[in-house]
Amino acid sequence: MVKKIGIIAGREYNFPNALIEAIHHKGKGEVVAEMITMGAGYLGELPAYDLIYDRISHDYPYYRYLLKAAVASGTYVIPNPMLWSADDKYLGFTLAADLGLTVPKTCLLPIAGSTLLYDITAESLRNLKYLDHSDWQVIFDYIGFPCWLKPAYGGGWLAVSKVHSPDEFFHLYNNEIFHTKPMYPEDAYQDRAVRNWLSRTLIFMLQEDIAFQQFARCFYIAGDVTTARFEPPDRVAGERLGSYSYDPDFFGPELLVRIEEYVRKLNQAMGYEINTTELLVKDGIPYAIDFLNFACDFDPNSVGTHFADMGVDKVSDYLISCVTDENARLQPKDNVWHNLISGSCKNRPRY
Repeated sequence: MVKKIGIIAGREYNFPNALIEAIHHKGKGEVVAEMITMGAGYLGELPAYDLIYDRISHDYPYYRYLLKAAVASGTYVIPNPMLWSADDKYLGFTLAADLGLTVPKTCLLPIAGSTLLYDITAESLRNLKYLDHSDWQVIFDYIGFPCWLKPAYGGGWLAVSKVHSPDEFFHLYNNEIFHTKPMYPEDAYQDRAVRNWLSRTLIFMLQEDIAFQQFARCFYIAGDVTTARFEPPDRVAGERLGSYSYDPDFFGPELLVRIEEYVRKLNQAMGYEINTTELLVKDGIPYAIDFLNFACDFDPNSVGTHFADMGVDKVSDYLISCVTDENARLQPKDNVWHNLISGSCKNRPRY
């Protein structure tokens, strides 16, 4: 029987199209792939695909509901939608530290203006400690300036700001949290209500700035790691994309081995199959700073042809192996839920 792989993606064409073409070529008629069209969901629908590769549900949550139901019906979904729904960056940093990786000092922050949120009153927040001036000063002394204000869940540099002082922090924190760009400029009341509702889901972290000498962006695909030398964009100057180059000598053999060992350790512990992990290197020490990037960028216009071709080749190989040999699937081997609830990620066995 022909195995079917379905792909859902957003505003990208090069990688999904190349991936489908590669699967057709390698599958030799026994494995096929196509873009999925998802409409209304009906209880009891039989799975149409053996595997679904998701690259867009983080931006459009409706798909996530359908994907979780697909898993319950027997479809193998990458990434695991149950884990993706439960994951956040603060959890990731907690586990990375437990695993022995070096991470920046990080503090999770209560929602700014919490009592202004929709249907939230002071009585709703009886368990929340009000942070006074001395509490904020303790946080600032711990993190230091400059530092980074970033959402605990999100991507694409949305609402990420470099902060240089307490005054700048409070200005950004009290404005970003309420989505300062008007959504309903013609109706101030409705605009405020919608932004207040959205702010319920926007939790921020304050994180130490690492004055790095080297930046590694690592593509993790089913246990394999490919490391790129990355030069981040100057967003103050309006640059949108950084530059990637394949330059192992830039890191040196010992540091490169250490970086890639960190990447494997973290992704295996977290149950990630296809992911991008970022590490900053300061004085020879790698700091893990971002590792919640399941929809890896494999567009040649941003990562270059070397990494784009690598992504198509390795991702297509893994997807095909998952539908032709269930033993190749990594999710059953990770036992992530047990490790998370038992606090045993730091002690989990390697495979």
